[in-house]
Amino acid sequence: MPRYFFHVRHGWDAIPDEEGMEFPDLNRAEVEGYASARDLAAADPCAVHSLAAYAIEVADEDGTVLSRIKIEPLYRVA
Repeated sequence: MPRYFFHVRHGWDAIPDEEGMEFPDLNRAEVEGYASARDLAAADPCAVHSLAAYAIEVADEDGTVLSRIKIEPLYRVA
């Protein structure tokens, strides 16, 4: 089963996922990426505006970024 990595990206900076997770295909890995993005957005509701600049990058074992998932705030503060 292929291994996918979920790097957290902010501009030029990245927090690399050193372990990754195995999934049968990219679609299943993206579901996990969206769940991770949702969890990050829920973890710090006070960071609503700064989270918009972050993304989860789903990469394969070769390091190729296959998908980029923008971290969206769960709600907007007016």
